[in-house]
Amino acid sequence: MLKLGEFFFKLRDYTPIPFIIYMLIYGENTMSINTLIIGSCCILLGELIRIYGVAYIGGVSRTRTFSTGQNLITGGPFSHVRNPLYIGNLFLSGGLAIFANVGLYFNLIFFAFFFIQYIPVIHWEENNLREIFGKTFDDYTQKVPRWIPSLFSKIEDQEIVTGEYKTALKSERNTLTSAIVLYVLILWRSGWLGYWFPELIQ
Repeated sequence: MLKLGEFFFKLRDYTPIPFIIYMLIYGENTMSINTLIIGSCCILLGELIRIYGVAYIGGVSRTRTFSTGQNLITGGPFSHVRNPLYIGNLFLSGGLAIFANVGLYFNLIFFAFFFIQYIPVIHWEENNLREIFGKTFDDYTQKVPRWIPSLFSKIEDQEIVTGEYKTALKSERNTLTSAIVLYVLILWRSGWLGYWFPELIQ
């Protein structure tokens, strides 16, 4: 499990590519107004969650090898759920899949692959954090859920730390650009872009 998690961690930026290609090829004339609205809302929510998380964890989220700072991050979104960035990824990438509306089976396969990939990744990351922070991390895992955010923080004596949102936006530039480009391409393939802005395709 740990070796598989490390493998997927290093490839996590590339594993969505086959799904993206499929969405672009088969996304023509399939989008409905419902999938457009639901997908768009999920995409926006996912990116906002990612920005919120990156504002607290910083550039560590961009590395392809495991690294962490001197302290365990327990502030902001990390006081409610242990993996806010991956939850953001789920909403962002899942929103694109819903948005493209290329079929129920595609969505089921996509979401199944998401968890097949990230469950080992999270086990690997948590094993590394446990080796570094020991009991401090174990105490943290007892208070903060792994996947489903708690409404109220259970972290006591939490150091007051404010998120670096300007830095987060800069760090998220590539993700934002990729999501916007893919969003527009799917709109174009589906015909909605031409419907809204006919002058663009004349």
